[in-house]
Amino acid sequence: MKQSRFKTDTIVGFLSNLLSVILGIVITFSVQGMINRSGDKKEVRSALELVRTELAANAEDIAVMADYLVQERKSAGYLLRHREDFALCPEDSVAFHSGILFADASITLSRDALELMTRSSMFQKVGDNNLSMKIIRAYDACQSAAANLNQHIAMRDSRLEGAVSDENTLTFSTEGLFDLAKFLKTEYGLYTVRWLSTQADPLRLADVSDIEDAITAIEKYLE
Repeated sequence: MKQSRFKTDTIVGFLSNLLSVILGIVITFSVQGMINRSGDKKEVRSALELVRTELAANAEDIAVMADYLVQERKSAGYLLRHREDFALCPEDSVAFHSGILFADASITLSRDALELMTRSSMFQKVGDNNLSMKIIRAYDACQSAAANLNQHIAMRDSRLEGAVSDENTLTFSTEGLFDLAKFLKTEYGLYTVRWLSTQADPLRLADVSDIEDAITAIEKYLE
């Protein structure tokens, strides 16, 4: 009888110890899982904050470039309206508007935060496919806007370079210096500046609605 009770106590003790070990393992993995999930959330939050900052900076750069093109069109119009009476215009105004037309300009947008998320497989940890797609569309919009704006500048520069060549420089130079009034009286010069003044609204080249949509979605997610 005592031997049977001993065996029973031994089995019960073994099962109790085994259960304690299993519970300890389960608790350990549960706690570790909570820690890992907490770490993932922090990583996702940091990555999305970087994306939000980068997209906001890109949108601002696009807006600055679009504003420049708006001023370019206005400056071209000013020069056309006063091409016959530059002598009566303030010198600083003529210098400003001509400087806008002949200024070097280009735009390059960053996508480092997106590449970081892609390389680190962070999109899977976000757990929101709709947000992920909005972020991807936003960066596509950045690329498209930059390409459109740079293409316009390239076309402008090509036309100006065609108008201001070694062969015809003497036609619109005075004592070896570029004479804008003479330039606008040449057929090609007048055509080039008129082309700039009649360009479509530059804001059409710089649609940032997808960028703003992604930024809003990120802010809601982070809240």
